[in-house]
Amino acid sequence: MVEPANYQPLSGEIPSNVNVQEYFLQGSILDANADKLKQRLQGLCDNVPPEPFTDHEQIYFLKNATSMLPIIVKACKSLAKPSTPWQIKYVGATEVGEHNKPTMIRSCVTVAVSNDPAQFLDNLGFSLQSEVILKGYFYRKGRLQITVSKISVPPTATCDTSKLEASASSHLVEVNTTASPRDETAGDEVKNFCQLLRPAIVLNKVDHRKLQQWQ
Repeated sequence: MVEPANYQPLSGEIPSNVNVQEYFLQGSILDANADKLKQRLQGLCDNVPPEPFTDHEQIYFLKNATSMLPIIVKACKSLAKPSTPWQIKYVGATEVGEHNKPTMIRSCVTVAVSNDPAQFLDNLGFSLQSEVILKGYFYRKGRLQITVSKISVPPTATCDTSKLEASASSHLVEVNTTASPRDETAGDEVKNFCQLLRPAIVLNKVDHRKLQQWQ
């Protein structure tokens, strides 16, 4: 049984009984250009050093009887800070929205748990779809969160981060924030910040529903 951790869930300062949405844009940048992007972020973001992170992320799927799209839950553990508890994050279907919507949107709920949730999720009927190691840097600009990370395949039977095998010659870049569905400014904040990163990187909306249907 997975027990709640004895402190505030790691989904931010919004109470857990509030409907929370994540507003985000994603893109990728070649490894050769990643350092230039990091320098630009250092100048644009809050005046604090970027925080390095190494996360082990497992993605679980559960077939949805009422939709072609599965229910997705992510289990994440920090390898850089072993004392940090596991997180379980439910992510709803990504909504690209109308052309006048500045970002992609999805419902999200994140909670911290005291134990490895693998057995708990298995008992609920979830199956492990994939797992990756995300290693990179975390930046903050007000309520915006920016990550620049390398996606790698976890080594067999170990999480020795010195033996990671990169899955591509590029870095994943994401800008996001969480807010109430009634907040009409959150998406604009994400979009406006992404505009400042051009031409180094162009972050656009991607229809995740089509990507999932092709899997």
